[in-house]
Amino acid sequence: MNKFYDDSAANQSANVNVKKQSSHHIIQHKQDPNDIDHAPLYKIGQYYNSPRYGRIKLTGISTERNLVFMRNQLTTTINWAKVCTNTPRTAAQRANSASDYNLDKVDNPYTYLKVQYTVQNQSSNAMTFGGVKQVGFANGNVLSGTDELVIDDGQSEQLAPHSKRVFTIHVLIDKFTDQAHPKSVHLYFDDSKGAVTLKKASQGFNCLLPFTYDRGKGA
Repeated sequence: MNKFYDDSAANQSANVNVKKQSSHHIIQHKQDPNDIDHAPLYKIGQYYNSPRYGRIKLTGISTERNLVFMRNQLTTTINWAKVCTNTPRTAAQRANSASDYNLDKVDNPYTYLKVQYTVQNQSSNAMTFGGVKQVGFANGNVLSGTDELVIDDGQSEQLAPHSKRVFTIHVLIDKFTDQAHPKSVHLYFDDSKGAVTLKKASQGFNCLLPFTYDRGKGA
């Protein structure tokens, strides 16, 4: 085997190794452990790209979870609460975000509160769940549960006898908190009524949810 062939082979091998190392470096550089490509988000700092809304990032988590409130034969559990920031990147995403709150437009980025809760009707009668009545913030601002900025899909929902349902609350909080990082959120839930009698069947309740914004904290 001549020297020219040996040198060429060596050069080719070296070039392949350089390309592999360069490619490996690029792949490592592109990988972001906080980009999880899907919901739900569990740790502060995680984010994913929603085709409908844009880049959604988890910025805060309530330090209180799975709070249980028993009123007569109705049990409500506040499973978790999160503060997220969304950055719409297209006109369609901005329109979708605004339409959820019946607004012409939203700030970009904008911040919202998300709360998941579970309601269990342990009685033999159907009930109409009261849902969130007010949302209070640490800076003194208060939003009514009927405000367009508050979306509670459990509000006035009918609960069948011996049933369990999971609901979610979304609140657009940019204009009502201190720099979109509320120290705490106070939720007030309305009374629930008999679906047939329309009389009060379960008393309302309230809960205080403090938040942390320490990066890496998880739900």
